[in-house]
Order: sequence, then structure tokens, then C-alpha cells
Amino acid sequence: MGQIQIRFEVPNHYMSVNAFVVSAKSAQRALHALNRELFDDQLDLELVVFAPEPGSVRQLLKVVVKGAKATAWGVAGSYGILWTVVQGLETDIAKEVVKELTGKLPAQIAADVVSDFKERIERANTEQQREALEKVATEQACKEIAEVMSQASSSVLAIPRERLERLPLSHTTIFELSDAQAEMFEGCIADRRISSVEIENNDHPPIPRHEFPRRAIRPKRPEPETDESEEWRVSLETIVVTSPNLEEEDQQTRQWKGKTSNDRKALFTVEDREFWDRLHRKELSFAENTEIVVQVATRFLNGRAKQSKVLRVLKFEGDEIAQPIDENGLKAILGELKSVTTEDGFGHLLN
Repeated sequence: MGQIQIRFEVPNHYMSVNAFVVSAKSAQRALHALNRELFDDQLDLELVVFAPEPGSVRQLLKVVVKGAKATAWGVAGSYGILWTVVQGLETDIAKEVVKELTGKLPAQIAADVVSDFKERIERANTEQQREALEKVATEQACKEIAEVMSQASSSVLAIPRERLERLPLSHTTIFELSDAQAEMFEGCIADRRISSVEIENNDHPPIPRHEFPRRAIRPKRPEPETDESEEWRVSLETIVVTSPNLEEEDQQTRQWKGKTSNDRKALFTVEDREFWDRLHRKELSFAENTEIVVQVATRFLNGRAKQSKVLRVLKFEGDEIAQPIDENGLKAILGELKSVTTEDGFGHLLN
């Protein structure tokens, strides 16, 4: 469980119930807004009240990540879904948001937990042993994600409005975060006993009362969003594979990892039937930093990359093994979506 600590500076160690409740609701709004934006609302989150310490008025809230919700991607089991969520922390947008809010990069979470449990899970002799290890790994991942989410959500309540508005998030999420902060300071203004508010366990200084009115200004509600625009963008890319997943049926649990020619991280699945047949026949084998040239399709929702899959592996370590799928073939594969575009240079691979 990650902890959110809000300290209210008051003369007589008490404050109004309204200001206390409103601040907790504001923290909850920030928490759920970040879950929707960064993880497509896949985390099963709960904000609970923690036993308070004696003495000054201090609000202790705990973020509890109970697991992950089932999604339309068809990932089986909480373990598989949760690791899809954890991999989402490695995207550039999640990194930038979490770094801005917490001062830390989140990718190490996945690296630490995966490296600790991956080999033990693969070496498990029985299904019962594997399930037991997956349960422990999931619990550990939940704790680590809860810590990130608690730090990010508490920071939302503390940082100046102009920094919130610069975050690379959707207009709707920026509004939710800014309005949550404004709501909390409205409640603090109403209680004249509160001389300052401090969001503890981070580097943000206490916020004095004279700053409350500026923080309490409600943001302008964004215009209603138009219908969701979904499209596939297809292009060719050279990828150095740093972590292949040679278990075809396990790709939704653990995606392939690599680096593009412009040194950006890539997370993807491989859906080239002929390529998998070659692997099964042991005609191809991966070594450290194997280079492949691929034809990749990335699903964009409202302009943001959501999913990438390799449709055809064209070259393997410099040897040509296939030809690109033509436009008619691409439309046959991806035609159920609104549009298919082809680009030279693939700079958006799970960007």
C-alpha cells in the first residue's frame, strides 16, 4: 500500500469535517484520473483511511492496488493483466508524467520485480508452484504500483497549477487533476483555522494560506470530446531485440522488448505465422541483440499509441526472409478499423 499524508497546520489540533473529507475526495479524484490516463483504468484501486497518528491533525490515506481488471485485450488471469499494466509504465508518456510528479522513473519497478520472479516462475516444476510464485509476484507488483500511484496522486495536490497544465496528459485528465486540487483548497479556505497545508513524504514545501485562493481557482471544463477516433498506422522498422518472448501463446502476458533505430524502447507482439513456423522448426535462433527488420502496425486511439504488433518479419540478422504485406493485405487484416496509413520511419512504436 502506498501512503498519502496531508498535514493541516491548525492551532488547536482540530479542523472542520468538511475540509477533511473534501481533501480525501480530491486525492481520490486525482488517483482515479491517473489510473484512467496512464493505465486505461485497468488497475483495481481503492483509497482507504489509515489509522491516524496522535497529536496534530494529519490525514493518512492508503492506496491499495488489489489487482488488475479484465480488459478487452483478452489477457488471461490477474497475473497476465497486471504485467501488461506494469509494462505500460515503460512508455515515454508514463515515464514523463511519473518523473514530473514524483522525481523518479517508474521503469525500474518492472525491471526489479520481473527479474526477481521471472526465472523462478519459468523453472517451476508444477502448475501449483507456478501459480504460487505468480501470486507472490503479483502481490509485490501491486505494492510497487501503489507506491508510484500514491506519490503521483499526492503530488497532484501540491504542485503549482501551471506545472499540472504542462503534463503530457489529455485535456480531460488535466481538468480532473486541476479541479481536484481546487476542490481541496476550497475546503481549506472555508476552515479559517488552517494556516497551511503540507503534502508529506515528497519534496514539496508547505503551502501557506495566502496561496489557497490561487490554488482554489476552478479550471475551465474542456469541450466535450468527439467520438473516439481509432486507426492503425503501418510502417517498416529496424529493431534490435533485447528480450524476445519465444512462447507464442504467452505474448499477451509478456510482450517482446527491443530498441528502434532511433534508440527508443519498443514493446510489441509478433503475429507473423510464417515467422513462428520457422522458429518452431528451429530455422531461426535469437542471440544477444539480434536485429530484425519488421512491418509493424500500431493502434492509435485519439492520436495516442495503444498497441503495436509485428505483422511481418522481413529480415533476420540481415538475411531477407519475407516480403512486406501489400496495401490490400493490410486492409484485409486491419480493415475493421477506420483507416490504415503507411509511414516511412517508425518513431511512434509504443511511444
